[in-house]
This record gives sequence, C-alpha cells and structure tokens, in this order.
Amino acid sequence: MPATARATRIPRLLHAAAALLAACAIAGAGAVAAEPAPGVRRTSLALPAAAPETTPLEKALGYLERSCEIATQAADLEKEGNCRAIDGYFTATEAAWNAVWICPGEPAILREAAAAYADALEGLLRTASAHGRLDGRGLRVGPAWGPVCVPIDSRTMPIRPEAIEAVVAGCPPEDRRVSRSHQRGGFGLPVSVRVATPRARDGSRILAPDRQSLAATAVLRFTMPLDENILESFAGPLARDHAPAILDLVDPMEIAAVEIGTARPLLAADLTAPLLDMLEALPRDDFVRGFLRPYGRTDTLPRLELLEPHRPGRVPVVFIHGLASDEGTWFDLLNELRTRPWFHRRFEPWVFQYPTGAAFFESSRQLRRQLAAAVRRCDPGGTDPAMRHLVLVGHSMGGLHAKLQAVDSGTAAWDSLAQVPFERIRAPRAMRERMARTYFFEPLPFVKRVVYIATPHGGSELASLGVGRLASISIRQSPEVVAFQREVVRLNPGALRPEFEGALPTTVDILRPGSPVLEAIERLRPPCWVTCHSIMGDAWTSPVSGPGDKVVPLASARLPGVASEVVVPATHTKVHHHPITVLEMERILTDHLRESGLESAAVPAAMP
Repeated sequence: MPATARATRIPRLLHAAAALLAACAIAGAGAVAAEPAPGVRRTSLALPAAAPETTPLEKALGYLERSCEIATQAADLEKEGNCRAIDGYFTATEAAWNAVWICPGEPAILREAAAAYADALEGLLRTASAHGRLDGRGLRVGPAWGPVCVPIDSRTMPIRPEAIEAVVAGCPPEDRRVSRSHQRGGFGLPVSVRVATPRARDGSRILAPDRQSLAATAVLRFTMPLDENILESFAGPLARDHAPAILDLVDPMEIAAVEIGTARPLLAADLTAPLLDMLEALPRDDFVRGFLRPYGRTDTLPRLELLEPHRPGRVPVVFIHGLASDEGTWFDLLNELRTRPWFHRRFEPWVFQYPTGAAFFESSRQLRRQLAAAVRRCDPGGTDPAMRHLVLVGHSMGGLHAKLQAVDSGTAAWDSLAQVPFERIRAPRAMRERMARTYFFEPLPFVKRVVYIATPHGGSELASLGVGRLASISIRQSPEVVAFQREVVRLNPGALRPEFEGALPTTVDILRPGSPVLEAIERLRPPCWVTCHSIMGDAWTSPVSGPGDKVVPLASARLPGVASEVVVPATHTKVHHHPITVLEMERILTDHLRESGLESAAVPAAMP
C-alpha cells in the first residue's frame, strides 16, 4: 500500500481506538455505587479500591494502537533503507493478529485489525524481499548476525516452498487485456507467488512462460499473544523476542477462512493479480515480431506453456491464439474461468504461443510435436486419465491449428501445395523427413474436444483486400521455409502449384476465400471420438459477405458436424471476451467432465 494511504489509515485507526476507550471509560464512570440495605449500618472503615481489570476490548484496542505506531516507525526505517524495518513490520503484524485473538467477537476490532494486519504484512514482505530475507527457504527476521527463520507452509499450493522465486505483495498495474478484477475482502494479504521456471540444460524454459504466477493469500500465523519482556520495556518493541510464527501461503480457492484463536474470519483473495503479474512480463509487441519476423528471435519461436504447475488429475485446456495476436488475448477469458472452483480443481490452462507469420503447416507441426511431448512429460506412465482427454480452444486462425491436431491429413495437405505425389519428390533425406512430418499427420489420440471461436473455415474477405495483400508482402518467411521451397523447385520443376513456384503461401494467403490450402483443411473431418463446438460473432452485416464479426462472416465460421453452435453479438477481437462465450465455455467444459467420466474421479492432493 502507498505510504500516503498508510499515513491516512493509521490516524483513523488510532482515532477509532481512542473513541472506543473513551466509551469504555464513560460506561465505567456512570456506574452508581449501591446503597446499603435498610437497617444496615454504614461503616466508616475505608477498604483499598481494587485495581480495575482490563477488558478484552481494551486489550485489543491497545494491540491495535501498538500495531499502528510500530508500523509507522517501520515505514520511517524503510524510507532510510534500514533493514530493521523488517522487524518493525513483523511486530506490527503480530500486534494486529493479537487484537483479533484477544477480542474475537467484536466486528469493529476485526475490521480495523484486518486492515492494520494487511498493511504491516505487505510492508514486511516488501522489505524482506528488498533485503534478500524472503525466498523459498523462508522469511528471515532479526539481526543479520543471528536471524530467525520463519518457515513457509504452502501445502494447499501446487508447489513446494523451495520452488518459490518471489512473493509479490500489492496489486500489479491494470492491463486492458483483462476487463475486471476478482477480489474478496477478508483477513490476510493477497499476493502473487512467482514460481521458479524449470529449465533444460541449455537454459531453455520447460513448458513455462517467462513468468508463472499463482494466486495465494499470505497469512503470518502466530501462537497465543506474548507479554512484553524486560528487554522490550527498556529498548522498545524492536528489541522484543520474535514470536514463533509460520508464513502460510494459502490457495484462496481451497481455503475459505483463517483460524485466529476462536475467531474464523473470511480469507481475503485476489484471483486476478497473478494474471496481471504474468501479463506485466509479456512483451506487448511480441505478436508484431511474430507476425512480421517469424523465427527471428528466441522469443518468437513456437512454445507450449503451462500457466500453472501441472497437477495430476486435471484436464489440460489448450488455448491457441489467432493471426497477429499472442497468448495475452486469452487472459480475460481465463480470468473468468479461474474463479469457478470446479475449473480450478479439474482443469489447467495451457497456451500455445507461436509466430503467426510463420508457415501455417510448420506451426501446426510444432504444436503437434510439443503437445505430444508435454503429455509424455506430465504423464510418463500413461496412468492419468485426465491426460487422455485434452481440450483445444482456438480463436480465429488458432481454430484451424486446433483442427489439424484432430484430423487425418491423408494427402490433402500436400496436394493443396503440389501437383505431383510426394513419393516422386526429390530432396535431401533430412528435408524429406521434415516435409513428411509437416504435411502428413494423424489425429492426436489424446485430443477429445475442439472449440472453434470465430474461426474462418471458409476464409476472410480481408485477406483478399489491399490490407491483406500488404500484410502478406510484409511477412518475412523463415530461412528454413525459403530453403525448402527453393530446393523443391530446383530439383522438381513443375512439382508445386504455379501460384507457389515463387514462394509458399503466407498465413494471410491461406485465409483468402478460395485458397486451395483452406479448402483442403475445410474438407477434413475429425474422427468420431472428437467432439467439436463453434462460437461465432455476429455484430456486423457486410453488403458483400453478409452477417459476421467484421472479419469472419457467419457463413465462413460455420462448420458441419459440430455438436453445438452459439452466435455472440460481438466483433472478431471481442468474441472470446464476451459473457456469452464465458457461459458457453463453462457449459462445454462441464459437459466434457461428465461425458469423459472424469466428473467424479478423485483428484490427488494439491502438492505432490
């Protein structure tokens, strides 16, 4: 929380404490001494007055006042860069916790203590991180020559403490790619837990984005309140012995309340913060580089990413973005789905990021290869039924990539580019093998459902207009694709279709109505074990192509043989953000659980 906000809140807390103390004093002063009973002689012997006993309310108010005062001192130390601010915030957090413990039945105490606790804990995590005192080993408080390590408990999270890279307090900056925030008031401090990215020997990431963040609520848990010790009475609160504590990082979708003595306040939560934290690390122009300069840098290579650490028993839902886009386009839909407890427990989101200007069939080959590798890595023994029921969700051109994971190409893909059978093509062995993997494929056996969102099965008129031609010219084909095309033409004159003698089609070329590649893909049909659904936009009527979403006409988005079809009043880039789409995705995924027999299957514990 900003210092100005904290400075405003602390006087308010102190004022509230003073007002409640005054009320208690007035109530005590208003008491009238009882008159002696008739006939009883009044004695002149004066007995010593008993010291008034401190009530739980007064004790709680004292702890609240103490928390605010120490937090103010810690904030001053933090401004100076003094690491003793860590101890100050720790003590302030403990005092706010004690206020609730001492007086659990007073709503006003709980409300003010929760605010003071969250402020102090945020300061504690922030300063501890800044001074290298917070990591997977725990939270270290006290002097540098003899720190006390507060252990981290992450049993409700899908990770062990040693896998924690950082605990980020405070809400990340807003992002237009996420339309609203899902928060819940209560006790504790919502945080984003950044997970250490698993890497291969060559340093490349393994099935993880640049930043993988999880929603958690931090609760610094203490035992019973401790009295002031002798050293503290002389040297001040920062000299007190640190109370035994545990830093709980709690999954707010699994735990609903905090236990503080006899109090059970609701656990605070922020389910959107980790998505914003991941978006903050996502380059905003990544999709532009991927469109115009595919394979130009490491960050524009195709990559399958798990937005959360894998947990056995959860069904992967793979989201595939469209042309000139990136994985960030899905975060708004994910922000809604992840608030549903059944989605959180039964599904895990995967995203496929790829350079949309790259050769179409090459990107599909990469997706096919990486999906198979991910399934093997997540379920090496083949014993997890959830890994045999993947769901693919594609927006725009991403829907075409999703379809190619669930169909048998036969010779259709190759015939859409060439005029002679593949067997007659002369090429180096390595090139022939790569060509075979790219243009000849079978359905992935573990893909059981495909959702098309605003997918141009019949093409888009925009690809034929001037803007489409300009985009096609601007795309720089990858060196591998250029070398392949030139080698095939050199060794096999007349083998390719005339329109592809100069260059293979770009992704924009493929989306033109009448494209032989697009027509070949449209004729392919998934096997009987794959269920398909269509979600289409209808917010615009073109005088040429009729109703549609301004990019894809309804006639192009429709596909025979789908199990369901929903029309959404939205434009092309908003279809997958629309509330109707969210509801339809909920229905499709709940049906998927029921029809696959996974609805009542046992899910293993959160942390292995």
